[in-house]
Amino acid sequence: IVAEKLNNAGIKTLHDATLHDYPEYTGSYTRSAKTIKSYLSKYPDIKIVLDLHRDSVASGESDKVKLVTEIGGKKAAQVMLVMGSQSGSIKNHPNWQENLKLALKLQQTMESKYPTLARPLTLASKNYNQSLSKGALLIELGTDMNSLDEAKYSAELVANSLVTLLSN
Repeated sequence: IVAEKLNNAGIKTLHDATLHDYPEYTGSYTRSAKTIKSYLSKYPDIKIVLDLHRDSVASGESDKVKLVTEIGGKKAAQVMLVMGSQSGSIKNHPNWQENLKLALKLQQTMESKYPTLARPLTLASKNYNQSLSKGALLIELGTDMNSLDEAKYSAELVANSLVTLLSN
C-alpha cells in the first residue's frame, strides 16, 4: 500500500517483503541489515528506508492491547514512529539526528492531516539499522491485536502523509 501510493505520486519506491523475523525474531535486524545494504549498494540514490512493523503492547503480563482510532469514519490502527539514537552503549549511529528530523516532520504531517493517528514518537538508545541511511524510519502500524484492515488503512494514511511531506 505504501509503495503503491508513493509510486503513484511519482516518488520512485522499491518494496521488499522479505520476512526478516523468520524463523525467529532473534537476528531479524541482522538479516534485514543485509537486505538494506544490498539495496543501498545497488541503488545508491535511495534517500529513505522505511521499516514497517506491527507493535506488541500489553497492559499487564498477558493482556494484549489494540490501539485504534477513527479517521474519516473508519477504524485505523494507531501509528508510532520508533527512532534510534546514539547514546548510552550505542556508538555507531552518526545519522540519528537526521533520521529524527525526518521522523518529526512526518509526525507533524500526520498530526496535521490525521489527528489521533500517531502515538507519541519513541526515541530509544538503539540502532534499528537506522545508521545505514540518513533517511531511515521505523514505523509501527498498530499492534498484533489490530485487524489487518485497520493496519492497511493506517498504511494508507501514513503513505498519504509521506506523499505530502516528500512533495514539499
